Amino acid sequence: MNMKKIKKILDDFLKNKNVNTLLAILIIITVILIAFSIFNPSKNQKGRATNETEVSGSLEENIQRETQVKDDYEREQEEQLTNILKEIEGVGRVSVRITFESGEVKVPAYDKDTQTSVTEEEDKEGGKRVNEQKNDGSKIVMSTDENGNQPFVLQTYKPKVQGIIIAAEGAKVSKVKYNIEKAVSSLYNISVDKVNVYPMNS
Repeated sequence: MNMKKIKKILDDFLKNKNVNTLLAILIIITVILIAFSIFNPSKNQKGRATNETEVSGSLEENIQRETQVKDDYEREQEEQLTNILKEIEGVGRVSVRITFESGEVKVPAYDKDTQTSVTEEEDKEGGKRVNEQKNDGSKIVMSTDENGNQPFVLQTYKPKVQGIIIAAEGAKVSKVKYNIEKAVSSLYNISVDKVNVYPMNS
């Protein structure tokens, strides 16, 4: 079969109206399928997006929880100090503000795993050599509570006080001011220069 015959058969085939209609339908279906696959992400992409959202949400929840704990601790310390200072003679009404260097530091428990392998080698001259190899590994011990899985905390270091400002009614009297500075300095184990006491507006 030569080229002229093949060309004639193809021309006859393409001139058929039914074939042209069929080709047009096939092209339209192909375009629709391509468009659908572009605008509709695969299940894997959806799953990945869901996982990323869950991880992001979990991280945000942890940050919010830690911030809330820090704020609660600061408020609690300020209330306690206010109540103590009110009991000192001559102080009167008092308002307190405490600033901290950082948040709480939690020390988690670790599960340590040490593996030791000993190999003995003999060289050509008959000498022996012993190799000892140690592999240390550790992972954080987790515990389950109402908030889900959390690290098991062995110790919690409270935030260090950076400075304290006190407005007291009786701070106009130098002896009362001195007593406040001394009491607060001793209570928080900080130097007196970090305790600022001012008379309160009446």
